[in-house]
Amino acid sequence: MKKRTGFLIVAIGVLLLIFTMNPRNIFSDIQFGFSLDTKKINEEQTLDADNYRNLTVKTGSINIHVIPGATDQITARLNGKVSSKYADQVKLKVEPNGNSMTVGVEEDHGINLGINIMDLQLTVELPEKNWATAKIESGSGNIEMESILGDEVTVKAGSGNVNVQQVNAGELTVHTGSGNIEVEEIEAELVALQSGSGEISADGYHAEQLSFQNGSGNVELSDGEAALQGKTGSGNIRMDAERLVHDVDLRTDSGNVSIDLVQEPSSLEVDYQGSSGEGNIRLDGMHYDVKDEDKGRLKGTLGSGDVLLKVRTGSGNFKLE
Repeated sequence: MKKRTGFLIVAIGVLLLIFTMNPRNIFSDIQFGFSLDTKKINEEQTLDADNYRNLTVKTGSINIHVIPGATDQITARLNGKVSSKYADQVKLKVEPNGNSMTVGVEEDHGINLGINIMDLQLTVELPEKNWATAKIESGSGNIEMESILGDEVTVKAGSGNVNVQQVNAGELTVHTGSGNIEVEEIEAELVALQSGSGEISADGYHAEQLSFQNGSGNVELSDGEAALQGKTGSGNIRMDAERLVHDVDLRTDSGNVSIDLVQEPSSLEVDYQGSSGEGNIRLDGMHYDVKDEDKGRLKGTLGSGDVLLKVRTGSGNFKLE
């Protein structure tokens, strides 16, 4: 015990000596200690939107909020508070380049050890116009986006929640490494939703095709129409819809799949197979080619079978009603 204590004292002494001498400023980018004093940040820049077709909004760890504006201009605001010692190192950046515009935040404050405060939000107000590309990205911040029109719209968070509302796009891609995804009132040709670990929900969607992939977390789809293709590693898939008019392909390695329809389909083919789970179809008039509910194998048609519903589960049940 005494030897361990002595070694610890020597180690602390050596570190203090290094930090005191530090002849070459080796640790000049490392900040130590506590910083509870804060300073308010309120920055704003405005530009004419007519000159730009491509938009990028990008931050490292700051939340992003993209909303419709009341003018024909792009307005970017950075608001909140930070530790006083970093206030001069956090700046709003608006960078035009030809017909492209990049909005971001300069966050150059080196390595931080101790307690530091950064509570900021980047808000971007956009006029009503069609963007060729719109890319909204944050490393570890949450993203909220509402009312945007574009040929290609991409929303990406490294680790943070994403909420997207009222988007009309040719292609909409939403990705988060670790966080929840919520999309509402979406009109698009192609929609792709991907989360490494988190919940995925889509409500009020209309698309030619919607695909999703979730490593760990549940998926809920409601009040929408699209050809569906999706998979979860471990999580349930629930779909509530007025009717089935497009092909659906759903897979889960570990989780249940349940589909609840308001209108019974008039023309449907069902193909279900589960490794260790049960299948249950509660539709009148279904004609079965294969029906072994306990062993997880169901194959049958309703009417002429124009719409295909294909479901695969690893360890989980399937229900259609």
